Amino acid sequence: MAAEGEFLRHEDLYYADGSVILLAAHDGKTHAFRVHKSVLGSHSKVFADMFGLPSIADKETYDGVDSVRMPDDAKDLEDLLRALYYPGTILSMLENRNPLAAIKYKGILLLSQKYFVRVLQKLLRARFRADWPSTLPEWDKLMEHYASLSASVVPQYDAASQFIDNRMLEPASAIRLAREANIPEILPAAFYMLSTISPYMDFDALRSSQPPPLTDSQGNVLMWQPGERSARWGLLTPDDWLCLARGRHSMMDFARIFEQQEGQCACDSQICIQQNNKKKLLKEHPQDLLRVLKEIGSQLTPSHYPCYSALQALASRSMETRSILWDNLCYYFGLPGVDDDQNDGDSDDIALVESEFMDG
Repeated sequence: MAAEGEFLRHEDLYYADGSVILLAAHDGKTHAFRVHKSVLGSHSKVFADMFGLPSIADKETYDGVDSVRMPDDAKDLEDLLRALYYPGTILSMLENRNPLAAIKYKGILLLSQKYFVRVLQKLLRARFRADWPSTLPEWDKLMEHYASLSASVVPQYDAASQFIDNRMLEPASAIRLAREANIPEILPAAFYMLSTISPYMDFDALRSSQPPPLTDSQGNVLMWQPGERSARWGLLTPDDWLCLARGRHSMMDFARIFEQQEGQCACDSQICIQQNNKKKLLKEHPQDLLRVLKEIGSQLTPSHYPCYSALQALASRSMETRSILWDNLCYYFGLPGVDDDQNDGDSDDIALVESEFMDG
């Protein structure tokens, strides 16, 4: 029997009529949750089977009831129990495109999968899927939203609002979540977004009280500017870095081929607008090819310009090329193919899944 006072009782997930106490550690301390076998068993077959096992004589008890030492982090277990007892709380926390969601809710998602809390698992997976674009029009809509955020940034170097990432999806944490929770649908967009961010711009380092000096591989000092994107690079595994390197290399090859395949403009000028537009794809690194191709494809040119016909053809080709690029992101980054959400039967209709979750 565990000694009274040995554990930290949770302030609200400790019910006087609870039939089992779950013990879990966090930051070196053991937390106690007194809950009901019937509630947990109704949501999870794993819990139902665990509580249905025949009792043994030397079974550990605490506060007069059976206790079970859980191998899970107490904070993740708290989130899981809170979602089961107060389903409205998880819905209020899962706001649309929360930049911290991939880190904050990875634990509860992994536990919902481990203990097969099917409805909660479906809700979380649907939420994360909905956050990341799966089509090019969805990507364009998200980028238009982010462009409006960037335009509103005030360059105040001592203001927290300068970090535009605080209001944007963070791709490295999303990749980590997708890998560990097996949600491959979000990987293409996450890897592409990450490929457009400089590896010298680290999300956490920039927000530290004393940010380290930023230098490139040649020792040149890099200046971070308000509104510039950063990422949690430390979350990537060696395999993730390999996928990222392959993707960047493939897209640069893609840009070179595009630049070479377009025909020569009839104006044959050294300052030809068409030629300059083609070279935009090769100017910056890291490069956002989808953005540049859209800019080229959307450019309006007066019909009297000598380059008009060539620019019209380039614009059309640019928009077609964007679709080809998007459709082949899995190939470029060496990612697993995504076939109808892996045929897992989960709905991507957030409202429908939320209703199912609330109904229990």
